[in-house]
Amino acid sequence: MEPKMLASEASDYLQVTLPAIHKHLKSKNLAYTKSQNKVYFDHETSKQIFKLDFKPSCWSWQNLKGGVGKTHLSFATAIRLSLYGARVGVIDLDQQGNFTHACGVNAEDKPILIDIISENLNIEDHMIKVREGLDILPSRIDNAVLDNMFAVNSLPVDRELKKRVAKLKTKYDFVFIDCPPSLGATVSSAALAADYIVVPVDPERFSLLGLNVTLKELEKNITDRYDADLDIRIIFNKYDGRTVLSHQVLTSLVKDEDYNKRLFKTFIRTSQDLPNSVAKGKSIFDSLRPSTAKEDIDLLAREFIELTKSDGQAETPILENEADVA
Repeated sequence: MEPKMLASEASDYLQVTLPAIHKHLKSKNLAYTKSQNKVYFDHETSKQIFKLDFKPSCWSWQNLKGGVGKTHLSFATAIRLSLYGARVGVIDLDQQGNFTHACGVNAEDKPILIDIISENLNIEDHMIKVREGLDILPSRIDNAVLDNMFAVNSLPVDRELKKRVAKLKTKYDFVFIDCPPSLGATVSSAALAADYIVVPVDPERFSLLGLNVTLKELEKNITDRYDADLDIRIIFNKYDGRTVLSHQVLTSLVKDEDYNKRLFKTFIRTSQDLPNSVAKGKSIFDSLRPSTAKEDIDLLAREFIELTKSDGQAETPILENEADVA
């Protein structure tokens, strides 16, 4: 897996000319590669190009309805954020370990969350490096009994994951928690540890019903019980402009006052690039060719960045005497 940030994409984000990016790369002696007449670079160079200053945040990805593309979305977004220079740490909670597999990690002999809790291990010591800018605490089938552990040991749902996430936020700019399609004690604990809860929705039958049930369960089991103020965000995935159902679901999301205020501006168009790249052990950003999936995930990552940029963040880290503003 070798994801890439194109110099042209950096130019677009920073609103400076492409020659200014090229000049900055050379003048600062930053690592980059040129191929197919395109210049690109990875996480380490991106840190020096963008110099983004983030407020550390935790994002819990969850939906009671399975099959909405949650893991593909969260994986692609994590990769893209790392290409903007962010440090991303992932906790895979899903016993199926799909995020773990997407990262090419074998979790059989690695500590997972149930081990971290039962053996009182320091979670930050067991994050596995996937590539520069992206680490993961993997998952496997053993995590399926986490809810039982919470019950048997009377673990505090509102603090058990939150205290561990707090440690990770000293090391990472973004902490992602990939949750299974349930709302037991473990997923509730993840929601309470998060600054933002991301609920993907797709234009499948019963999708809005699944969203409604998820929001009601979050309110019933978490907001009321623990007096917590949850910031829940909705991302519309697998949009297909050729189908009536896609238009109907998107229209329902926009017209509903409660849904609309939670809705990301970006919606993800249907594409086989996301699952196909994961199946090949890659990310959609490994390729140099343009695609709708790359465009959409980039826009979503930018929304994440805008929500978490520090107030004092400079608009353009490249000096004016070095760059022509586009």
